[in-house]
Amino acid sequence: MPKPDLLCLVQLLDGTIETFRVSKQDEGVVLLDLICDHLGLQERQLFSLQIRESSTAIASITANTHSPRWLEPEKPLKKQIKGLISPFYLNFRVRFFISDPNSLQHEQTRHLYFLQIRSDIREGRLQCPLSAAVVLASYAVQSEMGDHCPSRLPGYLSKCHFIPEQDEDFLSKVEDLHPQHKGLKQSEAELCFLNTARTLELYGVELHAALDANNAPLMVGLASSGVAIFCNMICSSFFPWGNIIKISFKRKRFLIHLKRKHGETQDCEVSLVLPCPKTCKNLWRSCVDHHSFFSSNRTTRSPKYNNSTVQSYRKLITQHLGLGHSKTESGPVCQRVVGGMVWNPVLRRSLSSEHLETKSLPSRSPPTTPNWRSPRVRHGVRKPRPSSVELSNDLKDMSEGEDVFYTYRASVGSSEGNGSPHHQGPEEVLLPADDSIGEEDTLPHHDKGALGDGDLMLICITPDHEGKFGFNVKGGVDQKMPLAISHVKPDSPAGRCEPKLLEGDLVVLINGRDISEHTHDQVVMFIRASRESHSGQLALLIRRKGPGRVAPLLQLPPTLTLTVQSQEDKLQSPGQLERVTTLEESMRQLERGIQSGTLCFHFENLYRRKPSLSLSCARLPENMDKNRYKDVLPYDATRVLLQGEEDYINASHITTKCHQYWPHPPDVKDYGHMRVKCHSEQCNLAYVTRQFTLTHTQLGEERTVTHLQYVAWPDHGVPDDPSDFLLFISSVRERQKGEDPLMVHCSAGIGRTGVLITMETALSLLDEGRPVFPLDIVKTLRDQRAMMVQTTCQFQFVCEAILRVYKEKQDRSTAP
Repeated sequence: MPKPDLLCLVQLLDGTIETFRVSKQDEGVVLLDLICDHLGLQERQLFSLQIRESSTAIASITANTHSPRWLEPEKPLKKQIKGLISPFYLNFRVRFFISDPNSLQHEQTRHLYFLQIRSDIREGRLQCPLSAAVVLASYAVQSEMGDHCPSRLPGYLSKCHFIPEQDEDFLSKVEDLHPQHKGLKQSEAELCFLNTARTLELYGVELHAALDANNAPLMVGLASSGVAIFCNMICSSFFPWGNIIKISFKRKRFLIHLKRKHGETQDCEVSLVLPCPKTCKNLWRSCVDHHSFFSSNRTTRSPKYNNSTVQSYRKLITQHLGLGHSKTESGPVCQRVVGGMVWNPVLRRSLSSEHLETKSLPSRSPPTTPNWRSPRVRHGVRKPRPSSVELSNDLKDMSEGEDVFYTYRASVGSSEGNGSPHHQGPEEVLLPADDSIGEEDTLPHHDKGALGDGDLMLICITPDHEGKFGFNVKGGVDQKMPLAISHVKPDSPAGRCEPKLLEGDLVVLINGRDISEHTHDQVVMFIRASRESHSGQLALLIRRKGPGRVAPLLQLPPTLTLTVQSQEDKLQSPGQLERVTTLEESMRQLERGIQSGTLCFHFENLYRRKPSLSLSCARLPENMDKNRYKDVLPYDATRVLLQGEEDYINASHITTKCHQYWPHPPDVKDYGHMRVKCHSEQCNLAYVTRQFTLTHTQLGEERTVTHLQYVAWPDHGVPDDPSDFLLFISSVRERQKGEDPLMVHCSAGIGRTGVLITMETALSLLDEGRPVFPLDIVKTLRDQRAMMVQTTCQFQFVCEAILRVYKEKQDRSTAP
């Protein structure tokens, strides 16, 4: 047995340092197992050891360039410590952050997540808005100090350190918030902390420093769903794992080989330059590890977790972060996927949405109710809301594309360089693909038509006291032209900012959001929403045309270059949606979209509210108190009218979480002129079926009502068992008479209501043998009520349920 001859000093997440002895011949996993055994850790796959470099030239580079180096489990330690001075220093850290901390199975794992995020925020490694930092700090205080004691004098947190540059005002806000967490246990406070932290823009993103051709700094972010490129901490490009066929490196050059898109005849490479070969290899290794981990966990479902803190969490977040009211923040479009669920921080800025009936079930998916204000327009002609059957008819000619939304893409010409065969060595990894990649001389990326380059500029504009920026834009995907600045008012914030905004500037990003596939109205909405962001500023990444240049289409920034290679295949253009006409083709497309994550990516980029529809009636002062949630409002064109034009209803204005509006059988209860008698109540584990008689006491009219209540559906989440949900849908459809519309409600009327209507509509299409496009169904629903199908987790669930029903029908039809 090898003699333990290597002394390892490991700093744990609580700041303590433990000593371990191993043999140099041992593999890295031996040391990691010793530490996990010491901690009694069970969910070991989420953690790893980060190596501290010694004071060599390489170490000085990596120390200054954000190039984390992780211990490789299957590699002998002696090969990983070359050049390091004994003792061997390491940090024990969380390696992989899953999107939903509620799905962590063990309290100890959640505690370690808490310790690392708290440390990262305190040391400035994880950026955090001030308002969010106050809430996070208050939960940290509750976890570490317990309930607030009234005898404590003001300033009792003066020796606590939460953020890099905190002041007395910050600590005062934390002290004011701390008493409101009274009663939360340590584990509960830490889970609330994690649920807040996961809304941060760079939560779970591992950053590596890189350089462009001019040695200007970039950051490469590795997330669970792909690779992001940050320029000045604004995400300028994002490449999902599903679109990457190979990653490799050669000396200081790091290469991402991308899959061909529809209509492209060449494969392309994204080329980055890193400070040194060692940092390049570190980035390559991290890419491989992230892809391997999250790919192997894509089909993992979140385990059940019983917790009673969710109500307090939502209440406090909504109240103290200003979420669910009129504040929203913009961030990079860097998404995270775990268990097939895509999470986009840009869209996770409001938690005021559905507070559902199932009080005992915690949230298992990210809360999402963005609160961008739609442009005010004239009232449209009111038309009745269609039933699901009518909705399916509206979808007859719709199609849905599978393409991932690319931050930058275009048709590219053939390479002019002389290609050389690409040698595949131990320094590259092949991802599932049949494409063979050749290495060629790097060429600038141009759009077809020899359009000229332009300088990229970041321009930040603060609105005036009236909330105006002072410029106009033209273009958009609906106008089939790039978005450009059409007019700048001289005496306005846009006319006075430095650098100046000029007419003809092409807009590439708005607050880190790619707008190349958005309509003109959507872009206007994004601009207006920036007035309500945390910074209150509008950040425009623009491309400025040089003298005599024509307006280019969107291109890669100069920090990235592409290598292209001609192919003979002729496919559709990148932006063209794939046309599908049969049910079988739509199901194949649906399955590919689920497996690759592209469906969820499209869902994240779908508008939450239809920009052209107004919400004026819901926003009238006399009606605001009738809205249970201030950001869940009905369109003027489709809202339900009761007694007259001046009457308004959105949801019942009640003080309890969910009011039971029916009696227990065989009781009778009066509600104004309405009398409700409950005749029967049949229960199973998932839902309850009741039979009512509804009587108008003044008119003497009676109506029989069948009431089905699904009780196994957690807040913002999905049903615990898809089989139960499908049985529930079948029960609903069996009781539907003819084409009469169903009355569906939940809490806010957007999350579970949207899932049920989407599923029922899809089943109607399946019964008729017509193609099913879930994204188009959701879009049609959102044209009638904003934010229908609330979370990515819900959309993923309904897509999988549709595919499951189709496959079961196919199996039955082919059975002997």
